[in-house]
Amino acid sequence: MNQRSNGDLAALMDPGPEIDPHHHHHTGRPWLDLVLGVTAILISLISLILAILNGDAMQRLVAANSWPYVNVGNSNTDESGAPLLILTMQNKGVGPAKIQSLEVFYDGKAMAGSEALIHAMLGPAYNGLPVYHVASSIVGGVLSAKESVDFLQVKGKLVPRAILEQLAAKTDGLGYRVCYCSVFDECWMFDRSGAQSSPKPIKTCPRPATPYE
Repeated sequence: MNQRSNGDLAALMDPGPEIDPHHHHHTGRPWLDLVLGVTAILISLISLILAILNGDAMQRLVAANSWPYVNVGNSNTDESGAPLLILTMQNKGVGPAKIQSLEVFYDGKAMAGSEALIHAMLGPAYNGLPVYHVASSIVGGVLSAKESVDFLQVKGKLVPRAILEQLAAKTDGLGYRVCYCSVFDECWMFDRSGAQSSPKPIKTCPRPATPYE
């Protein structure tokens, strides 16, 4: 058997110097160590602030690329100049619009729907007689960017020309109010019942007293 000396055994049993993995190196100059520590903290804070600002900028960019712009208008003649009545909602923005509510006014009074509107424009002389028209429901739906929808059409040979002429002559009395939201639930109100000419931001869309349905 090989014999080991006491010195060899001591060398095997000696674990060597302990190494602290968390030991911080110092320059030996307290003021310089302080400056380096403060600089490291400042760099960390600046990096954090830049990350937050970059996140806000990206969020604003995404919101801007999803911005809807909805308005409502009407037409009273076709390409040939023939009288008609068409009410149109259009999204001129770059993002989809969730239509939350719609109001249509005639002479300042809210109309409950297409038949009420047509009869209000024609007056009592027609005694509520049915007038052929095409109506579409858009509230609760989504209007894509650059999309337009005719939600009321009164035109064609099924409608007497005298009725079409009267409806076409009274479009100046029409007014509209529509509330809509983006995919990020940012909402706007377009109000063409008064002096407002462009959508205004609104926290939430209120329920109209007389919705157009």
